[in-house]
Amino acid sequence: MGDPGFWLVACLLGTAAFVQSATGFGLAMVCMAGLPLAMTVRDATTLTALLNLIVCVGVMVFNRQGINLKTFWPLIIAICVGIPIGYYGLRAFSDVWVVRILGIVLVTIAASEFFRNKTIQMTPRAGIPICIGGGILGGAFNVGGPPIVAYIYSQNWSKVQTVAVLQTIFLASGIVRNGLMFYEGDTTLPLVKTLIFSIPVVVFGIWMGKIVLDRTPLVWLRRVVFGAVLAIGIYYIWSSFAK
Repeated sequence: MGDPGFWLVACLLGTAAFVQSATGFGLAMVCMAGLPLAMTVRDATTLTALLNLIVCVGVMVFNRQGINLKTFWPLIIAICVGIPIGYYGLRAFSDVWVVRILGIVLVTIAASEFFRNKTIQMTPRAGIPICIGGGILGGAFNVGGPPIVAYIYSQNWSKVQTVAVLQTIFLASGIVRNGLMFYEGDTTLPLVKTLIFSIPVVVFGIWMGKIVLDRTPLVWLRRVVFGAVLAIGIYYIWSSFAK
């Protein structure tokens, strides 16, 4: 594994693991921003999906005291229902308007967080439709995470519980998505080997992210997360008009 390309990939995977561990999300953003420099977009998407399984399990282990399946199992079912719908159905439609509308929604949510006198808190009933929609978008275009993150961070939960909930939902959706990708032949042995050899770097990233999570006040973490949601929303809107 002396290939410089491998070390670039390993560093990107470790960085993605760190970001996910520190905030509960961001793995796909980091991977898809850098991996296409070293491989095809299709391989980058597949490797990201494989990495998601390992990182979600690792982050859940570090934050296991926040796991309560009785509280959020409906969200897990909702996103798992949405993914196959998007994977096989919504991909037939143009992604331009879908991404544009998603961007507008994310900007609205983030702006509400920053400009209202008190932080937003979506009703728990909104969780199921949001997770179904996130699953559809994730299955179709791999952009389903931000609305789910915005919903989870709007709840009055501790940092540990917030991150644990996100990992549980992303792990469930990742299992479904990886199953579909494996069935369609997207998962290849070289990609699996790359992930296996990168595991030490990934574990280190998860550990460092947990340290940052424990030392960061919740109000700061919310601002960082919703700032990222705002940036993602603006990027989605801009990219949809640039196509």
